[in-house]
Amino acid sequence: MTSPAQRWAILDGRRVPHEGATVHVSDLGLRRGFAVFEMFRVEEGAPLFLEAHLARLARSAEAVGLPLPRGAEGVAADVHALVDANALGVAAVQVLLTGGLSDDGVTSRQPTCVVTSMDVPPRAAAPAGATLVTHRHTRELPEAKSTNYLTAMRLAAAIRTAGAIDVLYHDGVHATECARSALAIVIGDTLVTRREGVLESVSMTNLLALARERMRVEERAISLEELHAADEVLTTGSVRGVVPILAIDARPIGDGTVGPHARALFAAFAAHVAGYVAARRGAAASATTSASATGR
Repeated sequence: MTSPAQRWAILDGRRVPHEGATVHVSDLGLRRGFAVFEMFRVEEGAPLFLEAHLARLARSAEAVGLPLPRGAEGVAADVHALVDANALGVAAVQVLLTGGLSDDGVTSRQPTCVVTSMDVPPRAAAPAGATLVTHRHTRELPEAKSTNYLTAMRLAAAIRTAGAIDVLYHDGVHATECARSALAIVIGDTLVTRREGVLESVSMTNLLALARERMRVEERAISLEELHAADEVLTTGSVRGVVPILAIDARPIGDGTVGPHARALFAAFAAHVAGYVAARRGAAASATTSASATGR
């Protein structure tokens, strides 16, 4: 049975049944892996940090040489249309921009944009903690959120076997980023995260603003030695939010429990999301009231 969150999709601006949201066999996203995407949560019908995600989508598209045919405003309209069509409360939405049809297997005729949604668990009320495994790997064009997840997919079985939530990449000297999340460590009362040579994380950007209100923040490279000696480690992702990391490669971080800074940042981020949702719902209600008044 199809989930209500997957009843409809938006394909190039048109609402279609989710099962009918298909791409052509000559699509460059399928044939060459030429595609970028965004993924974000919906809470109480509000797409979280949508503007920031669509700005990053535009940057990713520009970085790989893909035009965004209907612009960020058109994609935003598609997202809101899907939220309404599928009556999304708590869900995840993916915006996928592919190279589209190609006659010669290289040249794009017109990009394809597909917006889909799926069920996700509600946010945890308290931080439970998770673990990571590491792997030496450098992402190609890390500033673009592309669909090139070959390394992560190849490691998926090993990640599951280890009971880990994600894989953390490194270059042999420094930790960089996880396959599906950004990394930060806590040393004393300082939060450290890397911002160069990695994907610009929307969730981490929001978390850093909150962290600066309560502790020092440093944006710099993180050595593997620092990583394992850190008092606390956490990751942030657009779907999972803030996740304290209790062990990496089966080596405990600190005392192996959720630390005080991670706990405080988890709570601050949850409150920040709640405020964002309330503001968006308030704005939507005001717009509806104004439209009704105009109609009368």
